[in-house]
Amino acid sequence: MQPDQYSFLMISEITIALDLDSVLADVMQIWLEEYKAIFNTNIKKQDITDWHIHKILPIGKQQITDLFIMVWKKRWQDIPPTSNDLSKVINQLQDKGFRISIITKRERVTMPFVAHWLDLNNIPFNDIVFIFDDVSKSHFPFFILVDDSPINVKEVVPPKQIVIFDQPWNKSLVSYTRINKLNELIDLV
Repeated sequence: MQPDQYSFLMISEITIALDLDSVLADVMQIWLEEYKAIFNTNIKKQDITDWHIHKILPIGKQQITDLFIMVWKKRWQDIPPTSNDLSKVINQLQDKGFRISIITKRERVTMPFVAHWLDLNNIPFNDIVFIFDDVSKSHFPFFILVDDSPINVKEVVPPKQIVIFDQPWNKSLVSYTRINKLNELIDLV
């Protein structure tokens, strides 16, 4: 085994990867505000019961992406954290010896706004991974991934672990560890 391979394995064994959208940042709340204003509807987050929003709402995939981009570019300061104790919880995880990697699939143009949001909300982390293509998050070094995506859940295989961050669009995933708030992760590690 090459030294760099050993380092990679050691890092992955102590790394907790946290998804950004809908795990740390409650972006869907602001996305829905914008959607409701444009389409004059009264849809609620609880109504989004499928990961593929275009199957629930009369909107195309590109419009969905464009609206997420607009929310991050124009309203990043309005996006609330999923809970007010994220900074404290992540610090506790780091104090327990874990590396925190934020791993997020997104459009390149949103990167600076994500960085500003993380700073605004005092979110500590050791590294951040921006994925711009269809590479699975499971290819990156971590031992636990906290994510809300049903797609990512199915791609993580042992010895890596997945913890589902509860959202209306992932309720069908019943045989996985699930948390409602990030602070619940403390007792799992």
